[in-house]
Amino acid sequence: MTTHQTMGEATSDAVAVRGRDLSHELIGRITFTDMVALEIQAQLPGEQERRILDAVLVALTEHGLTPTAVVARLTDLGAPGALQGAVAAGLLGAGDHFLGALDGCGRILQEWPEEADPQAHARTVVTDMRAAGFRIPGLGHPTHKDGDPRTRALYALADETELPSLTRDRLDMLREAAEEASGRALPVNVDGAGAALLSAIGLPWQILRGIALVARTAGLVGHLWDETSRPTAAALWAAAEAAAPYRAPSTG
Repeated sequence: MTTHQTMGEATSDAVAVRGRDLSHELIGRITFTDMVALEIQAQLPGEQERRILDAVLVALTEHGLTPTAVVARLTDLGAPGALQGAVAAGLLGAGDHFLGALDGCGRILQEWPEEADPQAHARTVVTDMRAAGFRIPGLGHPTHKDGDPRTRALYALADETELPSLTRDRLDMLREAAEEASGRALPVNVDGAGAALLSAIGLPWQILRGIALVARTAGLVGHLWDETSRPTAAALWAAAEAAAPYRAPSTG
């Protein structure tokens, strides 16, 4: 008979989470970042892991009127009061181009063959992905063309906490290979930096998109609260109509 273990349990006088008493061991004693780590890894993080995870969550929370925020605001315009629906709509846009690059980049960094020549492997990855029509996850940014300031801040923290640089080194070799192949600058963006740092603290690549979703949920809630006092959705709708006017199909 298979025995299943749940992550948490509630009784008449207590709530247990991963074997810890929520009321007496966790509430008021750990941070939300600690709780995220506990939920995922079944143990509380060390100081280094906590600082890295917390920094990545902060870095991914907000970046202006990105597609995820625009979708959430427009959904709120159509269904005001359905906060959960607007947040969910925004999160559904987390894919390979926005937020989802963490797991794609993390997979490359974590599945890097130890026995291979690292630079040759980086060139192979770039060649194969370009041939398949895929962009290299974690590299380049439409706004931060000269370097993502969030990457610099995250890397500075990694150095401060003496985080091993293996995954960052691999990502840098990937960047060099991609820039050589494309002939243009492709700086490491926040998704790449986040993937490298979260991989270095032991998070599997399959969960990295989830970390981005946790962070962006907070950002979307902020956008929707902002929408109540400084509405922008109607203006976004009008701007979209002006930018993409209707054109009747040709009958010729």
